[in-house]
Amino acid sequence: MSLPNELVGSREVRSIFISDVHLGSRFCRPELVQRFLQDQQPEFLYLVGDFIDGRALKRRWHWPQACTDLLRQVARMVRSGTQVFYTPGNHDDYLREHLSSEPPLHIQDQFIHRCADGRRLVVLHGDQFDAVEGRAVWLSHLGSVGYEALQATDRVVNIFWRLLSSRPLRISRTVKQTVKKCVQRMSGFEAQVVQHARDHDCQGVVCGHIHVPRYCTIDDVLYINLGDWIENATALVEYMTGELELLHLDGLAGSVTLHRPHPVEDPIPVPMPLVATFL
Repeated sequence: MSLPNELVGSREVRSIFISDVHLGSRFCRPELVQRFLQDQQPEFLYLVGDFIDGRALKRRWHWPQACTDLLRQVARMVRSGTQVFYTPGNHDDYLREHLSSEPPLHIQDQFIHRCADGRRLVVLHGDQFDAVEGRAVWLSHLGSVGYEALQATDRVVNIFWRLLSSRPLRISRTVKQTVKKCVQRMSGFEAQVVQHARDHDCQGVVCGHIHVPRYCTIDDVLYINLGDWIENATALVEYMTGELELLHLDGLAGSVTLHRPHPVEDPIPVPMPLVATFL
């Protein structure tokens, strides 16, 4: 089954935006990301922060072959003409010491993306607007450890839960989203990133960090949170017309649902040593 074709049908994709893949976490799903990207050749690929989880790798090295395969998939896309734009997040902030504007791999804190229909979108991870990251980074590190513990608990609990129900329990996702929403309210996250877009004369903002996928309009500014690839498996695509679509993947069931916005094996070298730079 060709997953990308089922996702986008026969429509040609101009841009792809993904965030919070967290390569290096014990619970990342690089195979699913690679299946999404295979056979796609967009003009632009945006990796919107926390693509590699430096924090998790420092705690415990976890780098299965699938992580390398995904990096090679990105390298293949680069070799075929895709430009890659990487905005570091709080889990791969070591890359902020290696900012670069050299094509085909651009690494900056933010980018301005011009859609095919002329709309301007500011693209950034969003941790800059998280009060916890700014004032109590130790709490963020503690939360990362706790989140992994919850995910491990999920796995154990679901071994037995599947005997009673076909639908898995999502304890970690429920707790994570509850905590992130509390942080979002305390930080005024959405209001800040929307104002940031307005300050840069943009009609919308594309971000991650919160792990809660959302597509809406706030005060006449388009707000798109890309979610993550740990719990949600979500991505934004731009078609050649400039139309934007937030895609949701149910990786556990292997099925794909499209959420349309409402009005409102040859080894190929990785473009740069993304993993080694934080060591």
